[in-house]
Amino acid sequence: MTFSPLAKIRKEASLFSFKEKMFLLAAMLCSFLISADYAIIRPVSNSLFIQGFGAKAFPYAWIVSIPFNLLIVSLYNKYLPKLGCFKMFLVIGATIASINSLAGIYMGEISILPFFFNVWKDIYVMLMFQLLWSVIHSTVKQGSAKYLYGLLFGIGALGGFTGSITTSYFAVKLGSENLLFSTLPIYLLLAASYYLLIKHSAEVDRKVDDDMKKASSLKESFALIAKSKLLFAILLMVTFMQMTATITDFQFNTYLEKMYPEKDIRTEYFGRLLAFGNILTMSFQFIGIFIFIRYLGKFKTHLMVPAILCLNGLAFVVYPVFGVISYAFLTIKCFDFSLFNVIKEMLYIPLKMEEKFRAKALIDVFMYRGAKVFASFFVLALQIFFSDSVVALLSWVNVGLFVIWCFVVSSIRDSYQDTAALKPVTEG
Repeated sequence: MTFSPLAKIRKEASLFSFKEKMFLLAAMLCSFLISADYAIIRPVSNSLFIQGFGAKAFPYAWIVSIPFNLLIVSLYNKYLPKLGCFKMFLVIGATIASINSLAGIYMGEISILPFFFNVWKDIYVMLMFQLLWSVIHSTVKQGSAKYLYGLLFGIGALGGFTGSITTSYFAVKLGSENLLFSTLPIYLLLAASYYLLIKHSAEVDRKVDDDMKKASSLKESFALIAKSKLLFAILLMVTFMQMTATITDFQFNTYLEKMYPEKDIRTEYFGRLLAFGNILTMSFQFIGIFIFIRYLGKFKTHLMVPAILCLNGLAFVVYPVFGVISYAFLTIKCFDFSLFNVIKEMLYIPLKMEEKFRAKALIDVFMYRGAKVFASFFVLALQIFFSDSVVALLSWVNVGLFVIWCFVVSSIRDSYQDTAALKPVTEG
C-alpha cells in the first residue's frame, strides 16, 4: 500500500464538513496572499535600502527594529482580547495598506524612508502570519496537522512564487517604488479571505474572549515562556534560526551589492532568485515534509535542519564565492518557511489558548525579529575589528549556532512524539 500527502489529504477532506472545508480554503487563501505581498515588498525594500545606505547598514536597521517590535507586540497583546481576531486584522491590515501606499509615493523624496520601511516590512508580515496561524492552531486537530500544515505552507510558497515572478517581471518596467502599490489590492482580497477564516473557525473570537479576558503585559507573556520548557525551547530555536538567517542574509547582500550595483536590476535578480527558492520550498511543503515526518519522524526531521545548514556554512568557509552564498541563502530561507516552520508550528497545537496567542506573539513577532539584533552585534563587532574578513568569520559564528541548536532540539525530544489527536474546535 502506498502513501502520499495528497492521497492522505483527499481521504481526510472527504470526511470534512462544509464548514471545515471552507475554513481550509480560507486559510490557504490567506497564506497565499500574505506570502505574495511579502515576496513583492521584500526585494523592493532591500534594493532601495542598499541604494540609500549600502549593505553594511543592515545591522543598524535590525537594531532599530527592537523598540518597534516591543511596541507592536505590547499593543497586539493589549487590544486582541478587546477587539478579537477579525477587528484586530482590519486595524493592522488598513495600517499596512496605507503605509505601503504612502511609501510608494514618497520613497524617492524622503531619504530616511527606505531605512524605516525596511524595519516596517519585517514587523507587519509577522503580525499577519501571527493572526493567521493562531487561528489555525485553535482549529486544526493534532492528527491532521502533519499533512495539512505542509499544504498550507505550500500554498504560501506558491503565493511567494507568484509575488517573486511579479517582482522579477515588473521591477525594471515599472520601477521598484511603484511595486509598493500592489499591497492595496492584495490586502482587500486578504480581508475577505480572513473574514471567511474567522466565520468558519468555530468562534475563535469567542474563545479568545473567554480564555484571554484581560489584557496581558509583556512581563506576563515572558512568564508564560519562562515556566514552560517547551515554549522556552521554541524561543531558542526561533532565535537561532533567525540569527543564522540574518547573518546569511548579510553575507548574501554584501555579495549582491558588488555583483549588481544598479537598483532595478538588483531588484529583478533578487525577485528571480526568490522565485526559484519558492519552487524549492513548494517541493518540500507539498511532498518533502510529509515524507520526512512519516519516515524520519518530527524529531529527526527537525534535527536535520541545523545539521544541513551547518554543512552549508562550512562549504562557504571553504568556497567563499557568490554561487555558494546564494545556495546557502536559498537553503536557509527554504528551510525557514518549510521544514522548520511546519514542525515548530505543530509544537504549539497542544498548548493553552493564551500560550498560542500571547506567548506565540512574543516568540514569533518579537523574538523572530529581535534575534536580528543579536546577529547585528556580531556583525558590527566583526566589522569594527575584522573589516577585511567579516563575511568569512560570520560563517564560523553560524556554525557554532547550528551546533547549539542541535542540542536544544535534543532537549525536548519527547515533545516531538505524536500525542493523542485533539478534536478540532470546528466540531459541534
